[in-house]
Amino acid sequence: MNGWAGIIQAWGQSAPDVSDAWLVLQTLPGMSPERLQKLTEAFGDPLAALAAPRADFTRIAGQKAGDTLRHEAPGDIAHRLRREAESQGVSLLTRDHPSFPETLRQIYAAPGALFLKGEIRKADDLGVAIVGTRNPTRYGRRIARDLAGSLAAQGVTIVSGLARGIDAEAHQAALEAGGRTIGVLGCGLGVNYPAGHEELRDRIASSGAVVTELSWETLPRPENFPRRNRLISGLSLATIVVEAALRSGALLTARLALEQGREVMAVPGPVDSSRSSGCHRILKDGAHLVESASDVLQVLPAYLKGEIAPLTPENRPAGGGRISPESNPPAVSPPPSLSPEEKAVFELLGSGPNTVEGLTREARFAPEDVSGILLRLELQGFLHQTEGGLYERA
Repeated sequence: MNGWAGIIQAWGQSAPDVSDAWLVLQTLPGMSPERLQKLTEAFGDPLAALAAPRADFTRIAGQKAGDTLRHEAPGDIAHRLRREAESQGVSLLTRDHPSFPETLRQIYAAPGALFLKGEIRKADDLGVAIVGTRNPTRYGRRIARDLAGSLAAQGVTIVSGLARGIDAEAHQAALEAGGRTIGVLGCGLGVNYPAGHEELRDRIASSGAVVTELSWETLPRPENFPRRNRLISGLSLATIVVEAALRSGALLTARLALEQGREVMAVPGPVDSSRSSGCHRILKDGAHLVESASDVLQVLPAYLKGEIAPLTPENRPAGGGRISPESNPPAVSPPPSLSPEEKAVFELLGSGPNTVEGLTREARFAPEDVSGILLRLELQGFLHQTEGGLYERA
C-alpha cells in the first residue's frame, strides 16, 4: 500500500490519541499558528488532520511537516516529546485538556499545546497583561510596579513577556505582592533568554507559570515574538501598555488584544517622551486611560468582581499608595419606560461593564432573552457595546 494511507497503516499501535495529536501538530517543522488553525478548520480535529490524504495535509501544513510524518509516526513523536519534557521537569498542557486556559482557548489560532514550568490554575482566567518598553524611565518602572502589585494583591494574575524593563517590573511587583504571575516566552524553556533572568524565571514558576508554545531548544528568533505576544494578550482579559514607542512589540500585543476582543488600556506619559508616543497613539484610538488599578478593574466584566479580593492595609504592596481600590459607582434609577426584565438588566449594568454570559448568569434569564433586551436598550440609547464586546451604560 503506497502513499499516506500506507504510512498510517504502518503506524499501527503508534497512532496518537487526541492529546498526542495536538502535541505533534504543534511541534511539526514549519507549523505556524495560522497553519494549525487552517488544518483544524479543514479537517475538523487534530486526529482527522493527521489521517488526511498526504497531498491535502502537506498543502496546508507545508512540505517540512509532511516530510517529517513520512519518517516518524505521530505516536513516536509524541512519546519522544513527553519523555523529553518529563526529564526536564516540564509540564505539557494540550488544547483538549480541562486545565487548558479558557481565555486562550477562545482566541483565533490558539496553540495546540503549551510547555510550562509551574502551574496554570482556573483563577488565572482573571488575568491582565502589563507590557512596555525594555528601556523604561523611572516613571514607567514605578507605574508598572504600582499597577502590577495592586492588581496582584486583589487576585488578578499578571501576565507579561519576561523581557527586561516593564515586563520584569510587572512580574517582580506581582511576586512581591504575594500574587500570581505568568511569564510567556518567545523561545523554548531550555533556552536561557533573556540572559540574567534565571532567578526571576524560577520565582515565577514557583508561584505561577512560565509558558511557551515552542519546544525545548527553540531559539528566540524574531518571528517567535509575535507568536508570544498573541499568547500574552490571549491569556488576559485586558492588556495595559506602560511606555511604548510607536513601533514596538508592546503595541503589537495591544493590537492583538483588540483583534481577540479583549480590552486595551494605556498609561499616559509626558507629551514629549518618545517612550510614551505609542501609548498616546492608542489612547487617541480609543484605548482606556489608566491612572490606577481601579481604572483597570472598572473595565473588567462585572461578574468577575466577586472574584477580586479588596485591598486592605495588610496586603497593600509597598509603594502602591497611589493605587486605591475601586469605589462603587453611584446608583442610577432605571428609566420608567423600561419593562421589568429590561430594568433588571439595566440595574445589573450599574455594577459596571458586563458580558451576555455574565448578565445571563446574574439575571437568570435565557441567553436569547438577554441578547434581545440588550439590543432594545442599545437602540433606545441606554447602553452601548465596547470594542472588547462588553455592554455598559451610556
